[in-house]
Amino acid sequence: WIGIINHSRNLSFYKKGEFIFREGDRIFGLYFIQQGKVKVVSSGLNGRIQIVRLATDGHLLGHKGFGSETYPVGAVALEDTWLCFLDNATLHDAFLNNPKFTYGLMMFYSTELRKTEIRLRYLAQMTLKEKIAECLLSLKQIFGVNEDGSLNVVLSRQEIADIAGTTAEQVTRELTDLENELLVKKRGKKIILLNADGLLDIIASHNIKKYFTV
Repeated sequence: WIGIINHSRNLSFYKKGEFIFREGDRIFGLYFIQQGKVKVVSSGLNGRIQIVRLATDGHLLGHKGFGSETYPVGAVALEDTWLCFLDNATLHDAFLNNPKFTYGLMMFYSTELRKTEIRLRYLAQMTLKEKIAECLLSLKQIFGVNEDGSLNVVLSRQEIADIAGTTAEQVTRELTDLENELLVKKRGKKIILLNADGLLDIIASHNIKKYFTV
């Protein structure tokens, strides 16, 4: 089956800012990120975009729509990205003939759902400062950091706001406050985490520290 998948897969390249798929597009299969970074987005009232998930090497895209007719979300490349695409028919046969593969994907779905539920529950109760701290820790968890401690992903203030559920202006103010507290350092769009433990302390009252490794 590895041979069948290798024969059936299609590799695609997407430039930074390019849509991989959009909300409402017909579903033909699943995407696996070979190399790159992607944001999964959903449009709300008045067309406002919210980033509902971030993904990088080895992650799945389009899985929440699998089994439906159209994608409930869209996906945009955050940087130049290589994707491996598998069509519905190949995946269907692979699921039926590989119980361990099917079980592994089922556990992946379960983990993703649990993380989403936990994040939604606590974000509704968080202050603005806590939301930004949680966002920075999530970015570190997903993408890691460079040798200088900077997040290994470059996002605009608006993109951070779309993750945290706030505005770009509020993100800028909160980052300045965190910088004054010597928790982070701004270098253009780059954000350096000077004290990840300090960011964890900010969200300590929500009992979600166990979901982050610093």
